[in-house]
Amino acid sequence: MNELLRNIPQVEKLLQENEIAAFIPVIGRSNVTSITRKCTQKFRADLRAGAEADPSTLKSMIVSACTEKRKEKIQRVINCTGVIIHTNLGRAPLGDDIFQKLKEEISGYCNLEFSIPEKKRGKRGGFAEELICTITGGEDALIVNNNASSVFLILKEFAEGKEAIVSRGELIQIGGGFRIPDIMAHSGAKLVEVGTTNITTLNDYQSVINENTSMLFSAHTSNFRLEGFTESPSLKELASLKNNNVIFVRDLGSGNLTETRISNFEQTVFSELSQGPDLVCFSGDKLLGGGQAGIITGKKDLIARLRKNPLMRMLRVDKITYTILQETLLKYVNSEEERIELRSMITRKTDDVSRVVNRFIKMCAPENDMLKKVKINGTFGGGSMPGKEIESYGVEVNASGKSPDEVYDYFLSCIPPVTGIVQEGKFILNFLTVFEKDMKNLAAAVKGLGGGKR
Repeated sequence: MNELLRNIPQVEKLLQENEIAAFIPVIGRSNVTSITRKCTQKFRADLRAGAEADPSTLKSMIVSACTEKRKEKIQRVINCTGVIIHTNLGRAPLGDDIFQKLKEEISGYCNLEFSIPEKKRGKRGGFAEELICTITGGEDALIVNNNASSVFLILKEFAEGKEAIVSRGELIQIGGGFRIPDIMAHSGAKLVEVGTTNITTLNDYQSVINENTSMLFSAHTSNFRLEGFTESPSLKELASLKNNNVIFVRDLGSGNLTETRISNFEQTVFSELSQGPDLVCFSGDKLLGGGQAGIITGKKDLIARLRKNPLMRMLRVDKITYTILQETLLKYVNSEEERIELRSMITRKTDDVSRVVNRFIKMCAPENDMLKKVKINGTFGGGSMPGKEIESYGVEVNASGKSPDEVYDYFLSCIPPVTGIVQEGKFILNFLTVFEKDMKNLAAAVKGLGGGKR
């Protein structure tokens, strides 16, 4: 036994093995070293327990553990779920042209807080905020790090220690378990609930307004839709209740900036703001199609107060976010929305998706006998257009001897990982959310499943 234990290679020697050393630039030397030590300790314990002394077993253990660690990194994932704004997969996809702009404009220094025309220190995001006003009709705009921050900042500035009135039907929970009532409580605002889950009238709001009321707050019903016997005041009706002491705030959430050919699409920010809210806030990485951000637009004097709030030091965004938003917004003002990756995807024609599936199946020869073209639906996701589905086509994958869950796990283990869906006992790749650049990798993954080389 002592001889077997002495023959176990030292950690430093194992780190020089090509298969193990290849992981150092990928997951870092410290991680590879730690994994190697742990695997060596386990291998030593297994030997003492009577396991066979096969040196290749130790190497396989290390490579397998490093492979699992690699999966934890932020990396490209091929989205075959059919969910366009997929929160778990980074929400709105960003086009290659955006990253080319990032490389060209901010890979070195940039004028983040320097006004070149005035030759002195300037404010962050000024140009992007001007573009927001042009598109939404707001008097001014402010960019923070996400829409939950927008809501919190607004409540903190205008309703701390005072009352904010909200319909019970709009006390929503957003992603990650964050709830509007909890955000209000932490901001110091006192929540006043009115109406019922399905019925809230204008009189419900009027009856509770008093000298301590500072805000009427209306929230977009993210991730669900009320149907049947329902009633709620219009934004114009709510705006009629404003006065010098009570402002009206609308949390739109989805951030749709323009009309589309899709019927019953989300209201635009311009449309909502024109109906009377003092402030409208929304996300930058949902229907807008940019990076993660919270955007507030509306009355100039109110935005000015928000900009001076000490919390802005914590909630402001960096040069990367500003640049992504700037370049995305420029496409809107130039009427080039179709060049935004997300907007292109949500207006994709079903026949186009069908043709892509046909081409993909041909690419997968001879393993294409495992594949079957199927009709399937996709969704917008991200709390946008709840309940509305998008017609699409996908590929059902049937691998001999493997269950749908095993096929799912196989595709996730590929490089890059592929995430599909298991639906009604079948594994399906939904091509609504597949890019042209994904096709070769997807075909290679199918060939690997069939026993060929990936």
